Amino acid sequence: MQDDALNKVKNLLIIEGDMYRTLRKMVSRELEAILLHKDMEALLSILNEKQEVISSLQLLADSWMDALPLLGVDDLRGTSNFWSKLEVLFSEEQAVELNDILSETRAAAEDLIEAEKKVQIELEKHVQQLREKLLEYKHGRSAIIGYAKMGGGQLDVE
Repeated sequence: MQDDALNKVKNLLIIEGDMYRTLRKMVSRELEAILLHKDMEALLSILNEKQEVISSLQLLADSWMDALPLLGVDDLRGTSNFWSKLEVLFSEEQAVELNDILSETRAAAEDLIEAEKKVQIELEKHVQQLREKLLEYKHGRSAIIGYAKMGGGQLDVE
């Protein structure tokens, strides 16, 4: 049971770390879309992709909620004593392994937070340009939809 519990916790942390790294790559693509290409369509697409990963993170949080009672831990993840209470369930070697994975996951989360801050700063610098691009994009899309509704041919507007 203890090995199963350790594997469950390790897997949840590994998946979480992978999601943070995926989001980090998306943030780099956001920055590229903003700075290099001023491409609102690409930026919006990336934001949609990010939302899917963020939704998956929420599902992962729900998985933690399902796993904790099985481990006999009644503290919520994120509380001050959570990890110390979890560690005592495992041998010293297993706790070290868990801490290593936890450190990697935390590092991925911190890297993501720092990258998001940089994107926020760049977005603020380019907000007016991005608004103009968004309006152009919306007007262009509206024109295409209007044209298609008027029988202007088979256009794919999705």
